[in-house]
Amino acid sequence: MPKIPRTNTTLAEAHDVQSVWKTIPDFKMGDVTLNDFIAAMEAADGLTKQHATSGVERTGLKANRDDKLRYLTQLVTRFRSGMRSAYGPDSPLYEQAGGKRSSSRKPPKRSVEAAPKTGTPAAPTTAQGTNGSAAQHA
Repeated sequence: MPKIPRTNTTLAEAHDVQSVWKTIPDFKMGDVTLNDFIAAMEAADGLTKQHATSGVERTGLKANRDDKLRYLTQLVTRFRSGMRSAYGPDSPLYEQAGGKRSSSRKPPKRSVEAAPKTGTPAAPTTAQGTNGSAAQHA
């Protein structure tokens, strides 16, 4: 079963996507238009508010709300992927949609192997017993 969606995070991301999508209303994700996205977002938001206020019907509402939020999360992810593919991974629109621009990413750090430190050499190790002398067994 898919993970439980984070309600507040998903709705906040959806609002960001909506504001970017409104600037380019002709953008489509397959058969999903801006109006379809807004309808999905409003349905998820309405069910979230209804879930917060109802008591007895919570089980059915929660399942329905979670389904809507999963769908909305998929749409947000698809929108970001569409912005990345249409405008590039370093575009301001991709960043506004919630993506991380490639120019904003830190380059990976090289791992440096532990080199021996210069200075006094370590004392040589010998096979000694617990009393500090070589094996005294005769």
